[in-house]
Amino acid sequence: MALAAAEYSALAGKTRAMYGKLLTSEDYSELMQQRSVGDVAAILKYHTHYRGVLSGINECDIHRIQLENILKKSLLDDFRKLFCFSRGKRKAFLKIAYMKHEVESIKRLFRVLEMEGTTTLAKEALLFLSKYDTLNITRLSKVHSSQEFIANLKGTGYYHILRPFLAEDKSHNLFHIEMSLDRYYMNLVISKKKSLLQGMDAKVVDYSVGTEIDVMNLLWIYRGRAIYNLDRSVILGYLVPHGYSLSIDLIYELVDARGSEAFKQIVAKTKYAELFSSDKHMFFELNYSEYMYTMHKRFLRKYGFTISSALSYLHLKEFELSNIISIIEGIRYQLPEDEIRRYIVGFQDIHR
Repeated sequence: MALAAAEYSALAGKTRAMYGKLLTSEDYSELMQQRSVGDVAAILKYHTHYRGVLSGINECDIHRIQLENILKKSLLDDFRKLFCFSRGKRKAFLKIAYMKHEVESIKRLFRVLEMEGTTTLAKEALLFLSKYDTLNITRLSKVHSSQEFIANLKGTGYYHILRPFLAEDKSHNLFHIEMSLDRYYMNLVISKKKSLLQGMDAKVVDYSVGTEIDVMNLLWIYRGRAIYNLDRSVILGYLVPHGYSLSIDLIYELVDARGSEAFKQIVAKTKYAELFSSDKHMFFELNYSEYMYTMHKRFLRKYGFTISSALSYLHLKEFELSNIISIIEGIRYQLPEDEIRRYIVGFQDIHR
């Protein structure tokens, strides 16, 4: 018991120290005032906690994709640091959480192969994978097609999930592949939670992951019905089980809703009503991010002496990376600062 308490204390202390280095609203404001990728890279290199990971780059000659990959490596560096402060089953569960980035890497590679089909870009998409991944990176970096990629996943859990797509028309694959990968990952997290965590650790993960599943399902149902007009059976087939507060009856009611307004009226009965408060589809995803950002910031403070201290910090770091990428994209398209700010998750709540 004393050893576990010491481990939680060390882990909480480490995550608090790392959290204290995240970008402030002033940092974001300065980044939004820049005019090029190089300018953003320079601010990050010389004035933020990214100075270490960016020390070897030439900010005057850096490509957007190169900068994004380097920043993503910093997240994996944070995972490694937190692994060092964890033991036993908690460390094993952190490795499962890490697999989210493996899944995102696979999804990104599929997109690259579908659009470009070049091994150069495929290698670029794999740059941020590391020794903790279960994939054969060298072999996968040589593939030329999605079908070849799936075949080379043989021996991993991903192959059994994606094997059915080998025989299907690839023009319809990408969307369903991504949905299948997301479902696979969330089911894996829930399964490993049951075998690896207990007590308050299990309760916090139940709430956190269950809430994420609820919101993922809501967005999927809305897009499936209101945007893609998919069959009811298809929508139900891709829903992720183990949500936190949405009953199966309510889910059926949402799937059968006639139109977006009817859908919103049903969601209004739940704690997720604010996610669909906008009239524009593009802001639903942003509302989702704001909701999850607020939740993880609250968890970091309230459940600091559980595994949530690490998991919630990592989520907040992911939002920070997403914010930086949004700023780079805004600068690239010459958006005014006020417009870019709308896409910065947690901007109004970022303080120390």
